[in-house]
Amino acid sequence: MSGTAPILKELHRLHRHLKDLDAKIEQAPRQLTIQQMKLAKQEENLKQAHDAIQQLTLQSREKEGSVKSTQQLVLKHEKQLTEAVAKKEYEALKKEIAQEKGLIGKLEDEILAAIAQVEEKTAQLPEVENTTQKARADFAQFEKDFQERLDRLAGEKTRAQAELIATEATLPDDIRVQYARFINAKGSDCMAGVKGRTCLACYTEITSQMLGELGRGVFMMCKNCGRMLYVEG
Repeated sequence: MSGTAPILKELHRLHRHLKDLDAKIEQAPRQLTIQQMKLAKQEENLKQAHDAIQQLTLQSREKEGSVKSTQQLVLKHEKQLTEAVAKKEYEALKKEIAQEKGLIGKLEDEILAAIAQVEEKTAQLPEVENTTQKARADFAQFEKDFQERLDRLAGEKTRAQAELIATEATLPDDIRVQYARFINAKGSDCMAGVKGRTCLACYTEITSQMLGELGRGVFMMCKNCGRMLYVEG
């Protein structure tokens, strides 16, 4: 590189590149968390599908037990009905039998409805399982790509940092002192390109003389915003 301005241009590029790499590295864990949450949601969907079938099956069995016990009550009360002497007792037993048979009918309807739901949900289960399997495979691939991307970004950052140090060393000693002070205070925002005659940071026009000196690589600072300038080619 000849002159200070082209060196500043390269330094600005490297600082912005490092800032972009840092942002990507910082963002990576959040992207992993999002993928983990997506997989966890799908795993929960599968668990809920299995739980729903299990719960319906359990409820159906419990109601079948209730039907059997109620049927036994009907038989018991029907026997008592044949042995009843008093009309009041007879009418009470008839009423109980009617209620018990009504309950049996209701339970049997609920059992049939539960069986239909189990069949429906069981038929849907393979699709949920396939979706979950795909989610697991996608996450495994994401994890692999994620680690490879992190390694690549870390490698890029190491190379960019080494290139930055090497480029900084080419600055003249007096300029390097100012550069270091500005970088420590403002980071890469202490530099700006010039396009045409406009500072791209504050959009103030510089003089033709300043532009000419920048073109020759002379160290210049924007008189409006105080940034170190270079020509944006």
